[in-house]
Amino acid sequence: MEGKIKKQERTIPDTFKNLENWETNRRTFLRGALVAGAMTQIGLFTSCSVELEEANDLLTAEQSTILTQILDLFFPNDGNGPGAKDINAFGYIMWVLHDSLNRKTEDNEYIIEGLDWANETAQEIYFKPFVELNQEEREVLVGKFTQLNWGKSWSSVMITLIFEALLLDPIYGGNTDEVGWKWLNHTPGHPRPTEENRYERIMERQMKL
Repeated sequence: MEGKIKKQERTIPDTFKNLENWETNRRTFLRGALVAGAMTQIGLFTSCSVELEEANDLLTAEQSTILTQILDLFFPNDGNGPGAKDINAFGYIMWVLHDSLNRKTEDNEYIIEGLDWANETAQEIYFKPFVELNQEEREVLVGKFTQLNWGKSWSSVMITLIFEALLLDPIYGGNTDEVGWKWLNHTPGHPRPTEENRYERIMERQMKL
């Protein structure tokens, strides 16, 4: 079984090969977004389905469910603060995937492919899809694939995006009801982002200069 896992090393896009540089760039983006403005409110990608989340224009229902489950593992609501669902990390990541101004196509593909790789690893270890694993099995599986090169890189990317969802203005789609700020006892600066100075419009105006 260990041999099978080792065969699952994946190609990591150049963007993510140097995680320190990538995380520095994301921090720069985060600071710029907090100061300059934010993007339009996106819809909440939640589902009433007990088994599978809803599909959307980028993810299948299975991929959406895997993403939701993994986010809950990375950032659970353990009673000490908000969890991934509370801050709508899923909705924020969907905005990131739609953000053509700040991301490369291969970067988005890497994030989405990671969900499929996690599913493949589940079937190799437990002989069933990721969505059919119980909580304990999911925790063990995530612990195993984060030991792989692709898993280390992909997990770091996802955790960074979770923190962005926790800290940015709710107009971005994350930090629902300012729950992240309340938890951290953070007072946001003023003026707050509006539709007129959201991220996309600022970038579009700069591109026209």
